[in-house]
Amino acid sequence: MSSINYHHHDLVSTEQHAAEPGLLATLGLWLQRSRTRRQLSELPTYLLKDIGLNEADRYQEVSKPFWQQ
Repeated sequence: MSSINYHHHDLVSTEQHAAEPGLLATLGLWLQRSRTRRQLSELPTYLLKDIGLNEADRYQEVSKPFWQQ
């Protein structure tokens, strides 16, 4: 009968790789928020009206930090 031996460094390595997709997803989300808020800040007023926003709505959204929903 064979046995499998796990070493502490093998478990730590596995745990670090398991955490990476969550970290990458969070960083991607933050980048997307930053990008879309910048784009929103550059929209002309007539396009804001097309999507149902006013200047106050725009200011409120673009003033948020990228990590805030």
